Amino acid sequence: MEEKALKPVLALDIGNVNIGIAISDKEQIFAIPLEIIKRDGSEIEKIKEIIKLKDVETVVVGLPKNLNGSIGPQARMVLDFIDALKIELPNINFILWDERYTSVITHKMLKFIGIRSKKERKIKDKFEALFILESYLEYLRRKQ
Repeated sequence: MEEKALKPVLALDIGNVNIGIAISDKEQIFAIPLEIIKRDGSEIEKIKEIIKLKDVETVVVGLPKNLNGSIGPQARMVLDFIDALKIELPNINFILWDERYTSVITHKMLKFIGIRSKKERKIKDKFEALFILESYLEYLRRKQ
């Protein structure tokens, strides 16, 4: 039986203002921050372009649950956005991923490497997507 070729996995960190995007390599070994797109009404088209250009079949989406695991207003906004994406991209496998601590990890990592608050605000979203994707790829490795 022939093994199915792997494809890159995309990760989204959906915020009110920006969407951070990260992508894995084709072998799904490592993740890199890709870009940040503005929530200006064109974001679904931009995500569709990236998915087509990068030949992506799976999109991991950070779900910002409350600390107790419940769904709050921010998580509801993400779920609504994913519903809209699913209509536009019916052949894509969307995976919701708990992202409760990614903003804390991102802040500490950027601070550690010397990036301060003004610059951090400009790049943090794609690094939050990076940590969502890293966590998902680690999960896949453990499953094997």
